[in-house]
Amino acid sequence: MPELTALQRKILAFINDCVEERGLPPTLREIGAKCGVTSTGSVTYHLRVLEDHGLLKRQERSSRAIETLESGHKLPIVGRVGAGSAVIAEEDVEGTLAVGKDIARGADYLLKVRGESMRDAGIYEGDLVQVRKQDDARDGELVVALVGEAAVVKTLRRRAGGGWQLDSAHPEFKPIVEEFRVLGKVVGLLRRY
Repeated sequence: MPELTALQRKILAFINDCVEERGLPPTLREIGAKCGVTSTGSVTYHLRVLEDHGLLKRQERSSRAIETLESGHKLPIVGRVGAGSAVIAEEDVEGTLAVGKDIARGADYLLKVRGESMRDAGIYEGDLVQVRKQDDARDGELVVALVGEAAVVKTLRRRAGGGWQLDSAHPEFKPIVEEFRVLGKVVGLLRRY
């Protein structure tokens, strides 16, 4: 997301909330009243900045003609997932991240990665993996799985003798062959630099 002031983030969040709750964007006066801006000219300035950043689109001379491009699609960031040693996943939501539907790729939530066992697959410590809830996957797909009480991100592989295992993408980590349960399929990755 581009650098925005706290007020601009507040305005954008308010617009997204109005669209989500009421099905239409707020007026300039409603934005000003909610965000503590007394002048509609100042509201217009901040909307122009958001438009310049590609986060919304406006039609001039219409107080409600605001279309958010940033999303309206919020993904919860749920705990952490291990990529290496099995790190216990916290069940509480750490926050949300608004993303465009094309970026969300059908994900239901995001998990924060810890460890380096998936580095050769391009998944690093601190990355957010986008996860679609499902309890199965195909051979070779990246999944989030529950091993005991720990959630890990791995590649699901069919074993030669039958059954399944979870493979790392790092030569120092052995496959997980003990009992596990697939929680979801990894459908994307978000990384902050």
